[in-house]
Amino acid sequence: MTQNTIIKHSKKMMMMKRTRIKIINTLLIVDIGIVLFCYLAGERDWFLNSQVAYLSSLMVVLASIYSYAQMVKAGVENEIITTSNEELLEKIEDPHALYDDDTSHSEQVQNDEDEEKPISTIEAMKKNKAYVSFYRIGAYAILVLGLFYLQSIKIFHMPSYMFGLFLPPVLIAIVFYWGSKTSKDDNETY
Repeated sequence: MTQNTIIKHSKKMMMMKRTRIKIINTLLIVDIGIVLFCYLAGERDWFLNSQVAYLSSLMVVLASIYSYAQMVKAGVENEIITTSNEELLEKIEDPHALYDDDTSHSEQVQNDEDEEKPISTIEAMKKNKAYVSFYRIGAYAILVLGLFYLQSIKIFHMPSYMFGLFLPPVLIAIVFYWGSKTSKDDNETY
């Protein structure tokens, strides 16, 4: 690796760390606000529903982010990811390499036959490990068990549960959006 590449990589790592810290701080501040609101309003059911949904939704989102990060990391280590934008555009525009002069007709027929073979479920799960991550499965199990628990003790309240369920993904999306916007602004100043 060149010195320039190392510097770019370390800057990206620092930016990712700052984004993680912003996400954690935002989620904690909002959760403390929910707890204070419920305590001051005296809403025990609202508190329980929103907290069960908030924490389980947070687990699902964080498990998804972690699984995706691991998938990308594995792709980088195995050099699966293309480095050139031109290569990526070429794959999108001509996925079967029909317009390449280098490929023969027999290679094209072989590629078409390979693509027509159905992929088994096990092969698909091996290729897309992020979809079948144990972290995500566990987080979804906690989400479902939390919902069943609230229903079994007969305190399930749909509006507060939905509020708690949708809040973490929305907050994380906002933090990512602001983070990408500020990183673009930072890159323009250099």
